Amino acid sequence: MEGPWGTDSDKQDPWADLHYIAREVEDLAGGPHTVVVFTLWAHFTTYPLASYIHRLAVIHRAVASLLRRSPATLVVIKSANTGYKDVYGSDWLSWQLDQVLKTMFRDLPVVLIDVWQMTSCHYSPDNIHPTPVVIQNEVDLFLSFVCPEWKHLVK
Repeated sequence: MEGPWGTDSDKQDPWADLHYIAREVEDLAGGPHTVVVFTLWAHFTTYPLASYIHRLAVIHRAVASLLRRSPATLVVIKSANTGYKDVYGSDWLSWQLDQVLKTMFRDLPVVLIDVWQMTSCHYSPDNIHPTPVVIQNEVDLFLSFVCPEWKHLVK
């Protein structure tokens, strides 16, 4: 089929690289050596709350299906962080999205990397993109779930 970007096999279609979290999760086999990590709140701060809830529901179904197929799969979800001060949103809106995320996934055996307080209490300036120090703390927290023995290896 020809489109404005050539044939389907060209892969020059700018939409060819768009991936939905739910679709990617549905395509995974999972297993004890599989870790799924995602966060998505920031990209929904300009959407109605209903759109965010719908997207989370679709992702929830995909994650639940993955965990039924392969219960040894580790699923990690990063929560919202503070620092969103803009004409289009605020920490208040981010907090609401964060609460919806936590509520949506509380019935599944997933790990929630809750960084809200980590970013709100840090001395760095408010920014939707945390500073390297905060990111390192987030990564360390994440790794403590992925490979709990790693701290004994790094000194």
